[in-house]
Amino acid sequence: MATVGLKTTYVGIKGEDGNVILGLDKGGVSETGVFEIDNQKKNGNLGAVTANITGLSGTVTKISGNDSVVDVTNPPSAPSVALTYNQVNVAVKQALLGRKLENGGYVDTDNMVEAALLVETRDEIDNKAIFFAFPRGTFNETQQNIQTNTDTAQTRETEAMTFTALTSPILGNKPYKIYFETAEGFSKKKMFDEVFGSTQKFITEDTVALEH
Repeated sequence: MATVGLKTTYVGIKGEDGNVILGLDKGGVSETGVFEIDNQKKNGNLGAVTANITGLSGTVTKISGNDSVVDVTNPPSAPSVALTYNQVNVAVKQALLGRKLENGGYVDTDNMVEAALLVETRDEIDNKAIFFAFPRGTFNETQQNIQTNTDTAQTRETEAMTFTALTSPILGNKPYKIYFETAEGFSKKKMFDEVFGSTQKFITEDTVALEH
């Protein structure tokens, strides 16, 4: 589908019950359970650059017989999202990657952190929101490319993370869902409850009312 721009992304860390964890002190990313990686310096963020989503469909395999193609198999989708950011809140990013703070530095743990991801973009005609939702998955970071400044330029590195989607019971064991603001029955509150769990407090009925 055609989209325009990358409006924002939302993340949350899931507990064993499938709901996001509320509270930084309990292992979550915010007191509401959801953190928007916005473009506000006061929040430690400078916005997203790209969200390259791949694997939305499985690779079709042709089945041949009697010298002709007689059938196809359509394996399950295996989405992943390659994300680049100008800057992500340090504590939030390290929590998403499963790292813990020890003596002023973050170290990897043996625990795999399950997270949820919501990517918001816009449609080309009405400029209405489209959301790519991944209720369950994991973040990882494989490299940093640190380069020197020069006498004429400052070299800035973007932050790169990959989100690998997993099947989600809330979606009937499918890994993703695409929401359209213009679709019949769309509710931002219901969407956030589906993606992040009904305990999330980032989007409430009061929040939705204030937006309209």
